[in-house]
Amino acid sequence: MRDLDLERPVRDVDLVVEGDGIAFARELSARLEAAVREHARFGTATLTLGNGGMIDVASTRREAYAFPGALPTVTAGASIAEDLARRDFTINAMALGLWPQRRRIDPFGGREDLARGRVRALHARSFLDDPTRGFRAVRYANRLGFRIDPATRREIAAAPALRALGRVSGDRMRREIRLIFEEPRRGRAAAQLDALGLARGLDASLPTGRPAASRVARAEALAVGIAGETSWLCYLLAWMGPTDEAGAGRVADRLSLAGAEGRILRHWPETARRLSGAQVATGDTTDELTAAAAALPPARRRALLERAARGAIRLGIRGADLVAAGVAAGPAVGAALARTLDARREGRIAERDELAFALAAARGPR
Repeated sequence: MRDLDLERPVRDVDLVVEGDGIAFARELSARLEAAVREHARFGTATLTLGNGGMIDVASTRREAYAFPGALPTVTAGASIAEDLARRDFTINAMALGLWPQRRRIDPFGGREDLARGRVRALHARSFLDDPTRGFRAVRYANRLGFRIDPATRREIAAAPALRALGRVSGDRMRREIRLIFEEPRRGRAAAQLDALGLARGLDASLPTGRPAASRVARAEALAVGIAGETSWLCYLLAWMGPTDEAGAGRVADRLSLAGAEGRILRHWPETARRLSGAQVATGDTTDELTAAAAALPPARRRALLERAARGAIRLGIRGADLVAAGVAAGPAVGAALARTLDARREGRIAERDELAFALAAARGPR
């Protein structure tokens, strides 16, 4: 209903059934010749159409939370009004009744809030039940160009709600941050996260204030012209800014970041220091380059981006050059080349000094 009222493209179709939603989904999938995936715990199912479209079907239900931040306990058999009452915001608590007659169902004034450009929570406990709703409030306000209702802002920023974030799993936290930083106007969203205290709710080491939001906005602007594509991780790095290894590790742990993303985040302080001196390495990603450039003053930013455009530092010498100069073939050659590359990246030697440095490294103290 929200996107229909706003005359925005409808991204997905959600059907709610007062009854057995999964049984309805099975019947609908047979008629539409669509694949169906069932989620029995929540009484929901997802249909995938032949053209790639998706239809989500859910049984009306009630939800209860054992403690703040817990996943809900679901009880089937609710009315549509009860089902809408468990939603996050009024603009998401509207429905279009299709049977027995077509009618608008809007028990909480969502249509009026759409007209006023307002994101408003349904009840005061909303952010204790599910603290991630604070992140969703920022995402909707940013996407739609709305403001967050003053009472809702107070409820999000309340100390109990922020403490409840500590009970939310890393996977859920990461999903909310990723969704925010995958949408445009990321700098505006970062400013909202700061104003509501959500940045500190994620980790106390995260910087706050205008500089953090400005870095995110600058990274978004730089991403338009830089070679390669940025991901949500770029804007997380820009948001974090000049943190230390301990802070980066805590954020990586809090978001349960693994694999390449986890390694990039944990090494970010070291990478940012190196890139601040325009020392570009072969493995530097577009995310890292863009985030680092966003934190630099204009002259140093240009130097970094120009250096990145020319290509990463590569040694002009090879192992064969060291052997030809009298170094015995073996592990010492590889170790010397690695130390030489580090020295180039850190700006301690110029390209013309590579061979002399590598020979000294290979031969060691005499």
